[in-house]
Amino acid sequence: MIGKAVLFTIGLFISFTPEAKPSVEQQMERLLEVEDYLTVKPSHSLYLLKTMPDIDVLPPALKIRWHVLRVRASVPTNQLLLLEQSLETLFTHSTHPYFINKLTSILSALGIWLRRKGHLNEADMSLQCALKYAENASQRLTLINSRALVARHMGAHQKAIALYQQAALLAQEQHNVSMAATINNNLGAIALDLTHYDQADGYLRAALEGYQRVDKRSGHITAGTNLLFLFVLKGESINYARLYSPIKALTDAFPNQAKKAFLQWINITYLTQQGQKLSAQERMQLQTLFNQLESDQVRRLVATHLAPKVKVTVPALTEQRIQAFQAKWFEQVRRCDW
Repeated sequence: MIGKAVLFTIGLFISFTPEAKPSVEQQMERLLEVEDYLTVKPSHSLYLLKTMPDIDVLPPALKIRWHVLRVRASVPTNQLLLLEQSLETLFTHSTHPYFINKLTSILSALGIWLRRKGHLNEADMSLQCALKYAENASQRLTLINSRALVARHMGAHQKAIALYQQAALLAQEQHNVSMAATINNNLGAIALDLTHYDQADGYLRAALEGYQRVDKRSGHITAGTNLLFLFVLKGESINYARLYSPIKALTDAFPNQAKKAFLQWINITYLTQQGQKLSAQERMQLQTLFNQLESDQVRRLVATHLAPKVKVTVPALTEQRIQAFQAKWFEQVRRCDW
């Protein structure tokens, strides 16, 4: 698949010049190439989308497709601004047949974006609406998993576990190794929340193995980083040393600053456990990295478990009352009537 994609790249870069505007067929070929890279290298999908000319004059169906692909590539790379921009544009086409055809995927991405922005009630609302229009068991599996993640962020751990168990049965029925790995990773994260370390170890090792089998880079990094976090908490230096280098190499090559920040916090804590003294510069670096972490959930874990080990003061986490999401276009999601 990638070899084919590379050939497309060569041909399309030659064609996409100021002297010769690309045809609709060439634009469609580029979008197929973007789709090819979504799983293995979403950052390259974003690059290909960014280098496509004349987006504003694309036919509506292709413009919607361009934004759907940018949404799908922005989720694993945590490009929240791009995600927001494309979602806003997509909802201006909410009655177009192609939008309706991709409704479940769009609502799923919207739920993820809302969760990462802290609008948890609206996130669950979007995901429940997506479930109403889900067309197959695979989509239902993804959406139930996402609802469980929202429940975890709400602090409703038992609800989250019940949803994950429901999703795990679906993943088993579908022989979906990637989603089974995701579910194991998320159950491992809940076990970390609850300080059930032995249980977390089993879930996270299963998650890492699953992601390695399907070569899902973002998942590989997430499960591997969570395991490294666990090894630091348990003081397992040999296991940490074995896993750190491959996870660092993957993380360095992956365009997600939040993942890099979490890994740096973990590794500096590990080095401190090994007797290394922190310099003033490193302490300042950790404070900067704290603000780059993906969510309050991760910041809370770092503040609770890592900051005391390295004796670094981080901002106090207060329960912020986030206002309801008020965008006019979201009213259609509230009604959930397409």
